[in-house]
Amino acid sequence: MVLLGLLGPSAVEPDFGPTATLPPWFVAGHPSDLLVWAAVAVVLLLGTAAVAAGLAALRRGWAPRPGRLLLAGAAAVGGLLCVPPLGTTDPLNYAAYGRAAALGLNPYVQTPADLAQHGDPIGRLALAEPWLHTPSVYGPVATATQWFASLLGGTSMLRTVWVLSVLSGAAFLATGALLLRLAGPDPARRVRSQLLWTLNPVLLWNLVAGPHVDTIGAFLLVAAFWAVRRSGLGAGLAVAAATAVKLTMGIFALPFAWGLRHHRRRLAAAVAAGAVSLALGYGLTPKAIGNARDVSSGAAADGTAWQLLERTLLVPVLGTSGAQSAMTVLQLLAVALLAVLLLAALPVPEEQDLPRLIARPALAVVLAYLLGTAYVRPWYDAIAWVLVALLARSWADWVLIAHTTLLTLVYDPGLAHLLHPAWLYSLVLQIAYRLVPWSQLLLLLAVVATCLWRIRADRIGRRVRRSGPPMQPGGVGGGS
Repeated sequence: MVLLGLLGPSAVEPDFGPTATLPPWFVAGHPSDLLVWAAVAVVLLLGTAAVAAGLAALRRGWAPRPGRLLLAGAAAVGGLLCVPPLGTTDPLNYAAYGRAAALGLNPYVQTPADLAQHGDPIGRLALAEPWLHTPSVYGPVATATQWFASLLGGTSMLRTVWVLSVLSGAAFLATGALLLRLAGPDPARRVRSQLLWTLNPVLLWNLVAGPHVDTIGAFLLVAAFWAVRRSGLGAGLAVAAATAVKLTMGIFALPFAWGLRHHRRRLAAAVAAGAVSLALGYGLTPKAIGNARDVSSGAAADGTAWQLLERTLLVPVLGTSGAQSAMTVLQLLAVALLAVLLLAALPVPEEQDLPRLIARPALAVVLAYLLGTAYVRPWYDAIAWVLVALLARSWADWVLIAHTTLLTLVYDPGLAHLLHPAWLYSLVLQIAYRLVPWSQLLLLLAVVATCLWRIRADRIGRRVRRSGPPMQPGGVGGGS
């Protein structure tokens, strides 16, 4: 990843302007599209294999020191902060929104294209599709971080995105440290928390090399899990802050409320703190809600099974507008059905620990959302990785590994760029529009089948336990 960043602007690295004495550093290497695509594919495949190998070794008794894994993750983050962001143009948009806020403009109305038309130096470099003509869809906390980065970065795009990268890297490491604290004294669980988060190469790629706002949201959610043992007020504020990063993170309000149902005072404090905070935050930025709704109600994202359904059936039969209405209804039904199945099929934690009791229904709801919605990106999976790191090992680990890797493969190399040679561009299109969507459909069917099988096995187990042990020979009615 670091070597890719050092090679300078390419199909995986946007142009952030000239380098300077301080990081991030790069050279004008002009790597070929083929080299870049192959390197990103190797990163993803080896990264996925590393996570799988680590989990398998842990199950066989591997016992490294978890503190050393956290330090190794810190070294990886430090290395990635020495090079510009990779695999996404989102930091360009973040910088444009922050620049608009710093200039006293409204980032929920102004677009990166508007800044460019006024000759702003940040706007001229933020000309990246597909968000060029889209105002901010992020909450007030995300906008505050972008404003802060713009204040420090000024008219330098490179400096602005580097500040955003530092904030994202710090949030990533803080999340790993909190997960280590939440893991408790069990050595295997402590190691697991670091393998699934801090030393997960696929997450390092999506959340640090590509510094998305989801990293800050994930940190705030882990802070909510840490606070819920002590304070409903703290948990409510943390969930509200995460929701003020991205509106979709408000989905966590449901499992937190359910987990606190027997702790009425803490629940009341959490609800009051969260409601007041969100009312204040989104009251100041009301257009954020409408902007987020408009983006999520569009066409299905690349690499999802919904893309197949939309392209091959709904649009030909119902037309574009009819297909969008049908997609909305079908997504709601799919997410609801998946949530019910996952709630019944995911393993119940053995310990009566409040964060883990909340994490199980949260994982069911989040996985249902990620698998059942049409608009999803690989970095959206960050919140699900937090949850599996909190819980004991289960089949959900492998579902998430497959889901994140497949979605990330769609964004190899990551920029809206016409690749050369032509056969490489054709290959990338086949992966995005055929291989990954069909693989996601198979994954979805496998999840449904696994849920039904586990539900059936649990029912049979309960019947056996209710019927009691079998009659022994020689007992009542058992013979002579």
